[in-house]
Amino acid sequence: MASLALSGEEGNADLLYKHGFKVEALKPKAGGKAVQGSSVPLILPNDLKYNVSTGAVEKVPGERRETLQVVPEALGLLEGIEQPVSPLAICGPCRSGKSYILSRLLGSADAFELGHRMDPKTFGIWMGTSVLRGKDFTIVLLDTEGIDAAGARANQDASILVMTILLSSLLIYNSLNVPYKGDLEKMHGTFSIILIAYMFHENNEHFDHFLIENFTRCFIKLAKGISVKKGQKTKMSAFSQFFPDFMWLLRDVSLKPTDKNDKEISPTEYLKTRVLAREDEDEDEDFDESASNKVGRAILTFFSSVECAILERPSEKADIMNNIAEHTSGLNPNFNKGVEALIERLLQLSHAKRGYDKGSTVNGVALSIMAEQYVEAVNDPKAIPVLDNTWKNTIELMRGRAIKEAVVVYKQQMRAAVAKATNNGKVPLEETTEIGMNSTDLVDPSLMDIHHQVLEVVTDMLLEKVGHLGISSGNLGNENKIVVDQMQKRLVQREESTVDYKADDGTTRKQEGFIVIGGELLYYIKQNKESSRTFCQELFKSLFQPIRKRVETPPPDYDFDLLMGELASARQQYSEQARGPEKWVVLQEMTKNLEDLTKDFKKIKGYQKKLMEEREKAHKAELETMEKAQEVHQLYNQAQDMQKTHQETLEKMDQQHREQMEKDFQEKQLSKMQEMMTSMQEKHEEEKRKMMDLMEKQTPKAPPPSLVRRTVQRGADALSAVGEGVVDVAYTVGSGVAGAASTVVSGAKENCTVM
Repeated sequence: MASLALSGEEGNADLLYKHGFKVEALKPKAGGKAVQGSSVPLILPNDLKYNVSTGAVEKVPGERRETLQVVPEALGLLEGIEQPVSPLAICGPCRSGKSYILSRLLGSADAFELGHRMDPKTFGIWMGTSVLRGKDFTIVLLDTEGIDAAGARANQDASILVMTILLSSLLIYNSLNVPYKGDLEKMHGTFSIILIAYMFHENNEHFDHFLIENFTRCFIKLAKGISVKKGQKTKMSAFSQFFPDFMWLLRDVSLKPTDKNDKEISPTEYLKTRVLAREDEDEDEDFDESASNKVGRAILTFFSSVECAILERPSEKADIMNNIAEHTSGLNPNFNKGVEALIERLLQLSHAKRGYDKGSTVNGVALSIMAEQYVEAVNDPKAIPVLDNTWKNTIELMRGRAIKEAVVVYKQQMRAAVAKATNNGKVPLEETTEIGMNSTDLVDPSLMDIHHQVLEVVTDMLLEKVGHLGISSGNLGNENKIVVDQMQKRLVQREESTVDYKADDGTTRKQEGFIVIGGELLYYIKQNKESSRTFCQELFKSLFQPIRKRVETPPPDYDFDLLMGELASARQQYSEQARGPEKWVVLQEMTKNLEDLTKDFKKIKGYQKKLMEEREKAHKAELETMEKAQEVHQLYNQAQDMQKTHQETLEKMDQQHREQMEKDFQEKQLSKMQEMMTSMQEKHEEEKRKMMDLMEKQTPKAPPPSLVRRTVQRGADALSAVGEGVVDVAYTVGSGVAGAASTVVSGAKENCTVM
């Protein structure tokens, strides 16, 4: 990839840094293949295919170009951008230098392949594999197939244009001051965008009519091919909420635009006042009315903002023009300065792409989904791209993906946290905090503690992912609550349950609560129960097996008191060392298995049958009580966990809601400030024009030719007289004009000197 001269690279980097951006290479999502080259096709005609190994586009044998297709590898790169994106796209006629402008944004000369012959190099829509990463959004660069490309029909040009407009947040229309095939297609009534190069044609009146007629055909057709809301008639003004900002970039132009009085004005002012201005006050927005002058209103109302920029010709030398990337040092200095000014303006105009709903933004994943849906709609001649439906479908898919990703992260983190807490499954966990203990009292966390910690992480992650998905500050809480509920139901499902138990006063009472019956958590609960059962059984055997052996073959000095002491000690050790939810269940089961030893107790000296029976009865009652207490405690803890989770989620969503409202307020304030600045700038330009007109009226007429041939002294005397006359007039007009008149006098002296 050809790089710019050192000063150009440093200047571009400084410019990006100034606006808070840096060039960053995109990486494929996990499991995806690495992409070759500095750009990759995002959308291709069906007669071409992308070879990911070589990075080349290959012709599909026997295939005729009919439809468009998305390229999975490019979608994979987009899906790796979780931040809101600002797709900056460029379109226009073939061989007009579109790819070069995008490459310069990346600090290169050929990040996007440049064509050096008559055949175009770009087919479909290509995406840079590097982006401009900013604090609040990421700029993604899109290069498009040239309008009137060889082998492409008018409707295929239209499909590329529609896709470009629908996907971008800033659209550059790039054109040269030379005729192209679009002029001829006008005669055949096909879909074409006329070149802006004619803007500075001497016959401005003819150009305006010519341009308007073509744009009318283009944008009315475009409007009829897109709907904002299904089943509803769309007004022109509705499109501006979702269409990109529009910049018309005029290439190879050195002439300055002027108004009707031949006064120099800005390119944007010329575009708005000379080309797009209305010729009447018709307010009807019905597209079916065929008035050619409606295109001005169409462009101004279709797009969020409209600007025009000019670039001089890069060079007059044919060898340089044939390969600009290899001759960056030999380019016209004014051209390079113009490109730098253009880049700065593009960075200023860039903003996160808006979604359908107010206050929403589009991230890389959403853009990839939208690209697939728009291609599907554009390929179907019976389908109309409907913005609200596409956005709703995108949101649903995004939410579904976000939930799936949250579940995957939950499982990964739960697996890791449980493995760490259990020493890779060797020691089970308490399902909840034990009776009479707080979670802070435990050396190791309970299973529900781990679940709650991981749930909090994935909930934050989910809210971060769906926080920008077409949800205005007015309904943010409700929308996100639904998404969080869906995710949490995937993780844990509970049902109400009731347990009867005896209170300390002997009465039977009911404990209401919840038990886990499904979701990802249930797997870990079952796994932990199995681990607890195995651990406790092994522990019981290790503690009671020695006692069994002594009872079966008692030593000479082994008596009943020793037996009772050993049983009590074993039970105490079990109570202290046993872990997990099966602790008391296993003890109760294993104790029953010891009943077969009662026949051998008679062998023990001092055996007291009645005392033994009483103690065993009391022990059994204690076990039943402990088991019931644990069941009651678990019901209660599950209810508490539900309540805690619900409260924390509400707090998170409330915080996000407040942040969104603050963001909406700031955006409104910024929009008002921008409108105010634009209004002030327009007023300034108007006052400037008035001042110039007034100065022109007060400027003295040039002296007759005979005076020019007189002596220098007489010429100087005449000049002084003119100066005095101008100053006199200036005093009558005002001090401001007097200063301007003095400037005119200085200019008059220079003119006389030249003559």
